[in-house]
Amino acid sequence: MALMMWQIGINVEPNGRRKGIGKMLVAFLKNEILDKGRLPYYGTSMGHIASQKVAIGSGFVPAWAELVTDRLE
Repeated sequence: MALMMWQIGINVEPNGRRKGIGKMLVAFLKNEILDKGRLPYYGTSMGHIASQKVAIGSGFVPAWAELVTDRLE
């Protein structure tokens, strides 16, 4: 059986932010995906610190980084 990776992504409504809801949801989804024998991953941009905190608080660790640039004319 091929290993399948499932990406986790969430959005928390503004009035629900900074209450731990994102971390709780991502941790729950991560555990459900693991229970199904799949590999969960959480992707976010380098500049989205709040999203990075959710990922780390849910048990993820940075595995790789990607930087995309545009040429200035």
